[in-house]
Amino acid sequence: MIASVFPFRTVLVQVLILFLAIAIESWFLQKLIKLGPKTSVEYTAILNLCCTCIGWLLFFGIESVLPKDLREQLIDYMILGGGQDIYSAITAIAVLVLAITFFAKWQGLELIQNVATGTKKASKPQFIGPPTLTKRPPQKTFQVTTIFGAVLIAHTVSNFVILTVLFLQSFN
Repeated sequence: MIASVFPFRTVLVQVLILFLAIAIESWFLQKLIKLGPKTSVEYTAILNLCCTCIGWLLFFGIESVLPKDLREQLIDYMILGGGQDIYSAITAIAVLVLAITFFAKWQGLELIQNVATGTKKASKPQFIGPPTLTKRPPQKTFQVTTIFGAVLIAHTVSNFVILTVLFLQSFN
């Protein structure tokens, strides 16, 4: 009975998406803002799990107030993978969710770091260049060290990979 009601495929895809996002985003946070491997995985796991839980709660909250026909189309698309006629609405919602989750991850990472360190430290971009022994001016290169930049890059890359996986899954 539970096998015919419980959406195993949706749960497995969600777990795959979480693992991909945690792995990719933790690697970027480790490289861009110099977090340790364990710390970056912990931070991204906390942020992604919170965003996923809040997202599902919002989904079921919004779903409960929709009219019956819209509710059926949304559930058919989200849980069962059907519903070809609502792609434009889903695309608009996906872009909105992308922006909201980025903002939540950015603010969440700053909150986690502030709680972990106990101080409010504002990081600024650093300019690194070779030592100047000649009369030529030093060439400056921009290094991403802000939390905003690191989370933006990590979130964008992880969502691109997730969308690629979901696109490839749609051929199945």
